[in-house]
Amino acid sequence: MLFTSYDFLFFFITVWLVTLLITRLKLLQWRNIWLLLVSYYFYGSFNPLFLLILLYVTILTYFGGICLNKTIHKKTLTGIVILLSLMPLAIFKYSVFFLYDVLNLPVGGLWVDRLILPIGISFFTFQALTYTIDLYRGKVDTCKNVIDYGLFVAFFPTILSGPIEKARLLLPQIKSLRAIYANDLWIGGRAFIWGLFKKIVIADRIAAYVDYVYSSVDYVSGATLALAAILYSIQIYCDFSGYSDMALGVARCLGFNATNNFRFPYFSTSIKSFWKKWHISLTSWFTEYVYFSLGGNRVRFKARWCFNISMVFLLSGFWHGASWNFLLWGALHAFLYLIEYALGLQKKGFEFKQWYTKFLAGIGVFVCVTLAWIFFRIGSMPEACGVVWKILNMDALNISMGASAFTFVLNILLLSIFIGCEVLLYRNQSQGECVISKKTILNVAWIMTLLLTFAMCGVSSDNFVYFQF
Repeated sequence: MLFTSYDFLFFFITVWLVTLLITRLKLLQWRNIWLLLVSYYFYGSFNPLFLLILLYVTILTYFGGICLNKTIHKKTLTGIVILLSLMPLAIFKYSVFFLYDVLNLPVGGLWVDRLILPIGISFFTFQALTYTIDLYRGKVDTCKNVIDYGLFVAFFPTILSGPIEKARLLLPQIKSLRAIYANDLWIGGRAFIWGLFKKIVIADRIAAYVDYVYSSVDYVSGATLALAAILYSIQIYCDFSGYSDMALGVARCLGFNATNNFRFPYFSTSIKSFWKKWHISLTSWFTEYVYFSLGGNRVRFKARWCFNISMVFLLSGFWHGASWNFLLWGALHAFLYLIEYALGLQKKGFEFKQWYTKFLAGIGVFVCVTLAWIFFRIGSMPEACGVVWKILNMDALNISMGASAFTFVLNILLLSIFIGCEVLLYRNQSQGECVISKKTILNVAWIMTLLLTFAMCGVSSDNFVYFQF
């Protein structure tokens, strides 16, 4: 049941109406029971067997939290709960990689070769672990209500692809009853529509061209590969941030405030800034629970700090998938981050003063990120290196338009409209999330235009890119 489907529309309308009624009656526990049931129904609609893993992680971390409150061996118990919680993720996502790619063992025909990665497992596992770790650190209180805790782990707007909510931010909202106002519907609906536009009008249309080019690497020019690389950068941003916007919008309509997962990352003028704006919830997770645990920047030797930073990027890459190309993608970002630091571009107070230096720095960051995305997109490292080499050595702007010149031109036009909207949204950040103008009438006109555009030009794929992670 995808956010972009009519099934979800009917599902959400039903959920919202019942939630509104229960909230008006001020029945907190019944609201949470209702949302927990529909969250399990939503997740089970993809594969009912996946519910077993969700239940396992939920029950383990819930009772682990209860026991953690009563034992003096908190560190040992926390470690055990973390390891057991990560076990399904390790089996379903990483077992084939370690057995085949690392240990070079034959896995054909074995049970590990037939494993299906449960959708959203990386997201809800990491979300549950925020409770365990924060409880150990004394940042949250023990949640004794199993319904409340179960809803925290399984909350349907965020369970498939995040944002990864921290227990100390979402649990208090679950434990309190907040009225649903008309403004919640306006803000939530606006975010959902903008996310839907990014997904089905931009990302899914671009995906067809990108797939065509990357499936014909040996037969297309370097300029075509360069364009495909640029478009993939936009595709993955629109696909993932589009989902995050929709998740945020759905949660807001139900009276919850979810974490904003993206803050215009392609307007960054440094790699450090990019990672503060891209997949914010995951970056924050690794920063707080890995980087700080390793010592952060409070270490004696710079070599140890470099190691800490590198581990965060490598684990971030490995989180995305059990493959060498994801590790290389993480290593590339670690290298860029450390080079930037060595050049003094991360010193406190440093900033590009003139508009043209900011523009050039932004272009430089986008180019570096785009080249790294090639290794993210192409599983074969030799092939990815071949694509980069072909791009760097292109001698003419001979660009293939794909199967249809009309579709190519239409995509470029729609992309131009999207970029224009992004610029206006970026300039109006101080006015609130997803606001294209200070005037309400212009925002209404913008939303109506988006609805008309994806009614006429929208296409829809079977999945979101980040569902595979």
